[in-house]
Amino acid sequence: MTERDETMEERNLEVEDEQEIHEDSDTDDDGWREQLEQLERDKAQLAQQLLRLKADFDNFRRRTQGQIEDITRDANKGLLEDLLPILDNFERALASDPASESNPFLQGMEMVYQALMTALSRHGLEPISAKGQPFDPGLHEAVAMSGEQGEDDRLIVLEEVQTGYVLNEKVLRHTRVLVGPIKEEDECQR
Repeated sequence: MTERDETMEERNLEVEDEQEIHEDSDTDDDGWREQLEQLERDKAQLAQQLLRLKADFDNFRRRTQGQIEDITRDANKGLLEDLLPILDNFERALASDPASESNPFLQGMEMVYQALMTALSRHGLEPISAKGQPFDPGLHEAVAMSGEQGEDDRLIVLEEVQTGYVLNEKVLRHTRVLVGPIKEEDECQR
């Protein structure tokens, strides 16, 4: 081989090497692109998982908070049910002496009763006002009836026998009442 042939052969080899390098770089570019696309898909999938986990945790937190409130409310309900007979005794004692304004002991009892009712109302306990109201079986329990029931089935509460209470807008104890028919003059007063 002549020098010229050798030079030509070297150039051919260089061109072939460059082509191989160029083909390898094309293959590498495709590999990198595929790898980049896979990483992008993985990133999107992880972002979706993170969003789902965050939403699940928020739901768990809300559900747990609701359960804690329910447990607290139920615990308060039991305590308040135990206190109702004590409130009844207070009411009976205060109603027993009409001259309580001059008796310091009964005045003190009235103050204690009012303070207790204020504290209980802060926790959601409210008495059901019944006297003079239309009879509502959702709030009242009729223990006696006064007078004849006429054509009209509507009844009115004439007297409270035992105070009823609502706790957080739910009836804790129905008010025991004496009921009677609504008279014409009762309707005129309304």
